[in-house]
Amino acid sequence: MIAGVELINVTKRFGENTIVDSISLSAAAGEFIVLVGASGCGKSTILRMIAGLESVTKGQIMIKGRDVTQVRPDERDIAMVFQNYALYPHMSVAENMSFALTLTRTPKDEIKRRVGEAARILGIEQLLERKPKALSGGQRQRVAMGRAIVREPSVFLFDEPLSNLDAKLRAQMRVELALLHKRLGKTTVYVTHDQVEAMTLADRIVILDRGAIQQIGSPAEVFNRPRNVFVAGFIGSPVMNMLKGYIVEEDNVELPDTGARIKLPVPVRGATGKPVVLGIRPQGLILNEGPDAVLHMQVKVAEYLGTETVLNGTLANSDEAVTSSLNGEHGGLAGKQIGLSIDPAHVHVFDAGTGLNLIH
Repeated sequence: MIAGVELINVTKRFGENTIVDSISLSAAAGEFIVLVGASGCGKSTILRMIAGLESVTKGQIMIKGRDVTQVRPDERDIAMVFQNYALYPHMSVAENMSFALTLTRTPKDEIKRRVGEAARILGIEQLLERKPKALSGGQRQRVAMGRAIVREPSVFLFDEPLSNLDAKLRAQMRVELALLHKRLGKTTVYVTHDQVEAMTLADRIVILDRGAIQQIGSPAEVFNRPRNVFVAGFIGSPVMNMLKGYIVEEDNVELPDTGARIKLPVPVRGATGKPVVLGIRPQGLILNEGPDAVLHMQVKVAEYLGTETVLNGTLANSDEAVTSSLNGEHGGLAGKQIGLSIDPAHVHVFDAGTGLNLIH
């Protein structure tokens, strides 16, 4: 099957600075791919290269099996939705949505059909005669999406489209985007720094750091089987605990500052004595006031979030920061020392040198 979008050893340099470093990526036809990473990781540059708004220093970009590396943006069969909406203030909603079709001399009846269909899909039929200044942020974003939909492209490109919206509207628009993709079934490449957007929208997530791909996988794969320390620390909220230790008897990690030994879910063969970073999701640290508690935590701050309480503190007899996420209300634990047991399903072991996951 021909991929919807394929990048083959793509590199982008600005002068001496390498922004994207020889990445290869294939998005299947109809797949929703999310590029995620911190600011400056290269994700928006990748999107702009797919769109043809940035040149490629080295490598190839394919759309539906066609090499478009040197093809003009308007000839790539893509539509892009930007962070800032980019609507013409003097035009009505209908005129904004139809502008690109007017430039290509699309027949008026066809323009009317496409604009009407897109407006119906997005629920903005009653807004077609308004100007952008009369619209809310969410309505403007729908218009920007409608402008992309009417072009009926093979590939949709989204560059942090929800970042200007408030939290409630972002959550609503995430649902609408997921439903829209399900309805249209078009290949979509979506850029965000928000891991919630990535986890809820993506068929597969591409996690980037300093212009290089760290891991590609489904939301469940990157959360449950992070390839390395960077992915483990980037995906998941609250952030995974990272504790320095070394492997004892292949199936335990000893934390030297506390003397605690953590049983591993599986042994690491031939690794006795190896320095490691023990990764434990905050959800895997369970309150245990009994004598069999594995770790002890000095709680400094308890953040009650309604369905859970996030405890922030340090390990007893250590300066290592640790976070536990408990169901329900536990605000009374602030300032106290508590015992914790560990759910092995939330335990990961990373090589202290390479950062690679040793057990998943």
